[in-house]
Amino acid sequence: MKQYIVIGAGRFGTSLATSLVEAGQEVMVIDDDEKVVQQLSEIMDNVAIVNATDESALRNIGLRNFDVAIVCIGTDLRASIMATLLAKDLGVPYVISKATDKLQADVLRKIGADRVVFPEHDMGVKLSKALTFDNLVDYMQLDDTHSIFELTVPLAWVGSSLKELSVRKKYAINVVGIKRGDKFEVPANPNKVFEENDIIVIAGNSKLIEGIALKVSSGKW
Repeated sequence: MKQYIVIGAGRFGTSLATSLVEAGQEVMVIDDDEKVVQQLSEIMDNVAIVNATDESALRNIGLRNFDVAIVCIGTDLRASIMATLLAKDLGVPYVISKATDKLQADVLRKIGADRVVFPEHDMGVKLSKALTFDNLVDYMQLDDTHSIFELTVPLAWVGSSLKELSVRKKYAINVVGIKRGDKFEVPANPNKVFEENDIIVIAGNSKLIEGIALKVSSGKW
C-alpha cells in the first residue's frame, strides 16, 4: 500500500483525500488554514496544520517518506510552485500538481512535477461532452488528439459482432471493451453479438469518435 500526502485542503484536495481513504489508502492532508484542518479532522484522522512552502515544517512531518504527493494548490501560484519544488527536493518519488492554466502547468512540469492535472478544466470538458453526445457514458482524454469514450452501442450495431462490422477497418477506431450489465469484457470479444444497452469502450482519434457519437445522438446511425 502506498502512502499519499495531499497538500492543500480545498474542494479538490478534500474530495481526493476522502476518496483515497474510502479506497483503503493511507493518506495525510496538510493545509495552513487552521479552521479548514479542524473541520477536516472531524472526518479524517491524519491531518495537520502545515505551511507547504516551509521546508523545515515539511521535513518535520516526514514528507520524504511518502510515495506520492498531490499538490492541490491552484490559485496561489507561488505556493504551488514552492510545494512542488520542495516535494521533489525532499525526495518524494512521484509528485502530482494541480494547475489552473497552461502557463502554470508548464512551470510545474519544468520544476519537476511528474504529472499535472486540470480538475476544473477536465470536469468542464466532460460536462460539455455529456451535453453534446446523448449516448456518452464516460470520457477520458489521453493527449491532444486521442481519447477513450464509453458509449452506449449504436442501434445499427445491435445483432452484429465487431468482426462482422469491421469496426477498426471501416472507422479507424478500436473497441477495447464491452460492458453488459455489471460485467466488463476486456479485451472485447470480436465474435460477441451486440445487444441493446451494451456499453462500448472506444479508443482512438477524438474527432473520429466524436463523429460517430454525433451520428448516434442525432439518430443518423
